[in-house]
Amino acid sequence: MKRCRRNGFAPRVGWSRQRRHASDTGSKLTSIPTPLAAAPTSPRITASSCLSMTSATDLSKIQVDVGTPEGEMIFHSAASKLDFKGYQSVYEDTEGDSVHEDNFEALSKLMVAVKDLVSPVNVHLGQHFTKPPSRYSEGALIKKLEELGIGRPSTYASIMKVLQDRKYVTAKSRVLHPEFRGRMVSAFLLHHFSEVADYSFTANMETELDNVSAGLTEWKGLLKGYWERFSKYCADASNLDGRKVERMLEEKFGPILFPNVDTDNRICPSCSEGTLRFKVSRYGEGYFIGCDRHPKCKYIARSLSQQEDETEPTEECQKTFTPRLLGVMPDSDEKVFLKQGPYGHYVQIGEDKKGLFPKRASLSKVKDIDSVTLEDAIELLQYPKILGKHPEDDYPVLITHSKVGYNIKHRRSLALVPKSVDPKKMTLERALKLLSGKSVRRIGRPKGKVENKEPMEWH
Repeated sequence: MKRCRRNGFAPRVGWSRQRRHASDTGSKLTSIPTPLAAAPTSPRITASSCLSMTSATDLSKIQVDVGTPEGEMIFHSAASKLDFKGYQSVYEDTEGDSVHEDNFEALSKLMVAVKDLVSPVNVHLGQHFTKPPSRYSEGALIKKLEELGIGRPSTYASIMKVLQDRKYVTAKSRVLHPEFRGRMVSAFLLHHFSEVADYSFTANMETELDNVSAGLTEWKGLLKGYWERFSKYCADASNLDGRKVERMLEEKFGPILFPNVDTDNRICPSCSEGTLRFKVSRYGEGYFIGCDRHPKCKYIARSLSQQEDETEPTEECQKTFTPRLLGVMPDSDEKVFLKQGPYGHYVQIGEDKKGLFPKRASLSKVKDIDSVTLEDAIELLQYPKILGKHPEDDYPVLITHSKVGYNIKHRRSLALVPKSVDPKKMTLERALKLLSGKSVRRIGRPKGKVENKEPMEWH
C-alpha cells in the first residue's frame, strides 16, 4: 500500500470514519480500521481491502459521428484511453467496459481529418442485447418503498410477510418473483381502485397521518373524506359481474394465458364447440381455463399456459386423470368411482347427475392413488357417522372426515380428533370429552342472526 501511495494510486489521506446505509438490513454500519490478526488467504479479500483505499481511474473518451450531409444515415463510434489506472492497478474489472486504445488512436486521426470525405472500407455488423432491470430483492424493494414515501420502517417487515403468505410473490435465491395471483390482484386494483393503488396516494396519506400525530390535522375530517371515496369504490366493486372481471383479466393476460394461440382458435378440445375462457373459481380461491359451455361441457385445463404461478408444472398436473371404477357398494349395488377434482382426488358413490349431489370423500392424505381399493373407499364414505345424541339438547354428535383429518361435530362446535386416537374406536363418551376440551372451535353463523349493515355516522 505504501508503494501504491508513492505512485499516486492511493490518496494521501488518513483514515476517516465513513457511514453507509445498508438497505438490506435497515441498519447503519461504520467502517473503522482494525489491525488484522493474520494476512487474508483469499486474493479477492486482499484486492477488495486495497481497492477501498485507492484512487479512481482517469479515462480519456472520444466520440465520432460519421454520416451523409443530409443526415439520412449516421454512424456513431466511441473509444476510450486509460490515462491513470487508479484502482485498476489492484483490481481489474473484467466485466466492465473494456478499453480499446487502438480504436482511440484511429478515431483521433479521423478527427484531425474531419473535413475530408470518409469512404467505407469494411462494415462489421454486431448485435447487442439489452438486459431488463434486475428483479427486486427484499432489501431493494424496501429501498424503493422508501424512495416513494410508502410505509414506515415498522411496517416493511409485515408488508414482505403478507406478499409471501398470500403467494403474491415467491422468494427464490433472495430474489422476489411475482406470481400470477399477484398479477391478477394488481390488475384488479389498478382497474377498480386506481386512486388507492396510486403511489402518490399512499405517500400523501402517510404525510397526512404524520400531521394527525403532530396535531396539525383533524383526524375525523381526514377519515371522512377518505371513507366517502373508498366506500364508493367498494360498492362499485361489490356489484361487479364476475364474468366482466374474468374478461378484463383475460384481456390483460391473454398472451400469458394463451401463448401462441389466436383468439379465434381457442376451441375446446373436449366438445369442439365451445371456447376456452379464463375463469375464477366460485369462491375466488383459484383460477383455471375451462369451456364456456359449462355445465354442458365440464372440460377444465390442467394448468395455465403450461405453468401454474410461474413455476414448473409437476408430473401429476401434466397427467390427465381418467375416473376409475373401484367396484359397487355391497348394500346398494351403487358404483364407486375414484375421481380427481380441483382440490385433489376423491371417491364418489354413483355417477354425476343434474340436480343430484352424490356422496364424496376426500383422498388428500393418500399418497399413492393407484393403491386405493374399494375397501378404502367404503371406509371413508361411511363418514359422517352419528355416534349418538348429546345429553343436553338431544342434537346428534357426529364424527366427520375432511382433508385435515377426523373431527367431532355437534351443532356449531367442532373438535379435532387426535391422530393417536383410532376413529373406528371413537365412542360417544370420548366425543363428549373432546367437545368439552380447549381445542373446540365454533363454525358457521347462528341461524336468524343478521349482520348490522347500518352506515357509519360521522360527527
